[in-house]
Amino acid sequence: MTILMIFAIFAAVALIFLLIFSIRNASPENRKAFALPGLIQLFAASIALVRGNVLPDYLPHEIVTILCYFFALYLTFTSAISIASSGKRHGKVLASIWILDAIAFWVLAVFA
Repeated sequence: MTILMIFAIFAAVALIFLLIFSIRNASPENRKAFALPGLIQLFAASIALVRGNVLPDYLPHEIVTILCYFFALYLTFTSAISIASSGKRHGKVLASIWILDAIAFWVLAVFA
């Protein structure tokens, strides 16, 4: 198992964990709002797994590279928002997961 596979698996598992955590802590009325972001996070997890050669390629390499950079940038901004949030629990625990996930995507985007 290469280091890029480890980063890809971590990125995918972290995204799925953050999605499940967000849905569990939302009220039943607000859970519908997680449908589209949830699909995007699952797609990002699959892109990470493709980039780390865990899943077979189903998109051209150039498109996977562009999407990987996009999700790395997206997760960087999400990390910044999470750090700036006012809740202590959200600011410490979840922000660290967002940061590690963004780093994993940057590694996958640059070195894979």
